[in-house]
Amino acid sequence: MGQQQHIVIVGMKHAGKSTVGSLLAQRLERVFFDTDAIIERDCGKSARQLYDEGGAELLAKREIEACERLVATDPSVIATGGGLADNPQAIEILKKKGTIIYLDVPIDILYARILESAEKDGRFPKFLQGENPKSRFEEVFSRRSTKYATMANVRIQTLARMPEEIVQDIMDYIEHE
Repeated sequence: MGQQQHIVIVGMKHAGKSTVGSLLAQRLERVFFDTDAIIERDCGKSARQLYDEGGAELLAKREIEACERLVATDPSVIATGGGLADNPQAIEILKKKGTIIYLDVPIDILYARILESAEKDGRFPKFLQGENPKSRFEEVFSRRSTKYATMANVRIQTLARMPEEIVQDIMDYIEHE
């Protein structure tokens, strides 16, 4: 992997992208960016609020803008939002200047994390609201995980491992490229 490449962490909502990305950036002595945090900083609204107000189209537009700005910076570690798989333009922007690392988390672990988060927030994310959220999640998981696996340079099976172990897997990949 070239030193001039960004490292882009992708995966489903609640895959641990920000946690792993932040730790990886520390190990590599690079700046860490979270596209959702950049969007919130720039718009004054969270990715969830943008999605609730303007749907996937508005969020995708803001995500593209954030990705364009981030790849213009010095090589960094970038964690993306969970819906990146549904934004082909943002994917292409990141692939041109980055090495894509897919955190592949089993569906049952992800769904348990979403339930825990929904309990704290008092509601499911909008894309899972309505009848049978588990079935909706399974559909989204199936579609997005296929896209993530296809776009990634490397796929890390996280299982229930600690973030530090996942970071070490990524470091091993980087050192052998």
